[in-house]
Amino acid sequence: MSLIANNRKFDHSDFLANPKKYELFKIARVASHVFTDNGTDDLEEGRYVSVQFMRTAYNGLRRRVEPVYSVTADGKVWGVMYASNLANFLL
Repeated sequence: MSLIANNRKFDHSDFLANPKKYELFKIARVASHVFTDNGTDDLEEGRYVSVQFMRTAYNGLRRRVEPVYSVTADGKVWGVMYASNLANFLL
């Protein structure tokens, strides 16, 4: 198993073929800017964050089941994010 998931955005077909692999990742890059209501907790595109696998869930926007991660940035829990909003998964 590679330490880097092919240096690209989340690949749903790879997840379907290797679902347990996505439970192991600990670091990921934010794939696109995430805006928050207060504007101070935004996550910029390209920023690396700590991730912890929580579960798989149906993503209504993408109409498919994806891994869901707890995201930590700057040493505090930022929130929850679907894998499709992340890239460059690392162990």
